[in-house]
Amino acid sequence: MTAGDAPAVGFIGLGQMGQPMAARLAAWPGGLVVHDTRPEAMAPLAEAGAAAAGSVAEVARRAGLISVMVRDDDQVRDVVQQAAEAARPAQPGGGPAIIAIHSTIGPGTAAELAARYAGVGIEIVDAPVSGGFMGAQDGRLAVMVGSSRAAYERCREPFGCFADLVLHLGPAGAGTQAKLARNLLHFVAFSAAAEAQRLAEAAGLDLRKLAGVVRHSDAVTGGPGSIMLRRTTAPLAPGDPLRPILEHVASLGEKDLSLALELGTELGVDLPLAEYARGHFAAGLGLPAGQDPGDDPADDPGGGASAAARARGLDMMSEVYGWEVQDGPGDWFGITVEHLFGRVWTRPGLTMRDRRLLLLGLLVGQGQQDVADIQIGAALRRGELSPDALREIAIFLTHYAGWPAGARLSMQVEKLITQQAKE
Repeated sequence: MTAGDAPAVGFIGLGQMGQPMAARLAAWPGGLVVHDTRPEAMAPLAEAGAAAAGSVAEVARRAGLISVMVRDDDQVRDVVQQAAEAARPAQPGGGPAIIAIHSTIGPGTAAELAARYAGVGIEIVDAPVSGGFMGAQDGRLAVMVGSSRAAYERCREPFGCFADLVLHLGPAGAGTQAKLARNLLHFVAFSAAAEAQRLAEAAGLDLRKLAGVVRHSDAVTGGPGSIMLRRTTAPLAPGDPLRPILEHVASLGEKDLSLALELGTELGVDLPLAEYARGHFAAGLGLPAGQDPGDDPADDPGGGASAAARARGLDMMSEVYGWEVQDGPGDWFGITVEHLFGRVWTRPGLTMRDRRLLLLGLLVGQGQQDVADIQIGAALRRGELSPDALREIAIFLTHYAGWPAGARLSMQVEKLITQQAKE
């Protein structure tokens, strides 16, 4: 766009985000007019060639597109009112004057302002940004535009001076709605990061090294946004090509969240976000409500669930027994793997250690010493129960299961402790 074709651009609000955004517009062919209540904020832009305006009204009289980056809804309303009263309604080449709001505001504010000024030669463009101060400096922001298509086309090139992603999301208000959804992910992830740090700190880990791992792997995988693959959050259809992928993700996610929660229990760290995530993980991926990840409604009810469900059950069975369990034939084995270990043992609410303790009490009470032997050995190898804890369990259960059962358990415990020490 040449100087003759390009309208002047105005920029109001030169704070942490506005200053670098406006600086990227300093070379705009139609010229840049800036305003801030602090003269010192305008000085570096004036040195770069921008015109420093003494008021909002002056910006509005000189610019056909006015960008606004102020603190909150009240400031936005005030600036928009002042600009609208002074703006030139008809711009060279046709079309109304545009006031673009880059601030993060309430979900209804932009639509309210757009309706108020419609028909008087002013178009409100809802254009919040994402990418932070560094993105603004580097011209790498994302702009989420809510406006008419015509206004979006007029804004796209000037916005491209400070952004390398400019998307039309819908009418005024849609940009803010997208920004709020995006920031929900951002700040909930911050809370999850804090929860992860508490767990790591309790485990004695170096938090800076963990942060380095997180940033490195997120740069490779795309972080939380990498799972945003679908056009809808509705349940996945049985034949959806994404279903096997997301079943696998659900299986891995639920397993790892369960292990993190077990560690939290051992270390005395409350992990409410992890607990919530484990209970809602599959549904969030589009796997039907009330159905375990990996189960396909089209599967044969007698023969089995998908490979993902089978794999999840085998993984859990291996953890329960303390050695790698190989897949086997037959419906009985399939039901055991997929239902008992794939569903029951992976349910939220109890840790592996909790389940192990409950099962040990039941097995000793029923005299099933051979199965108790398996559970004691697995608990020792996985570090879920210490030798001292197992000795205390033998003393405690003796008073409920009887002296003969208690004596057998005590001998079992000592035998397995000795074997474990040798390994």
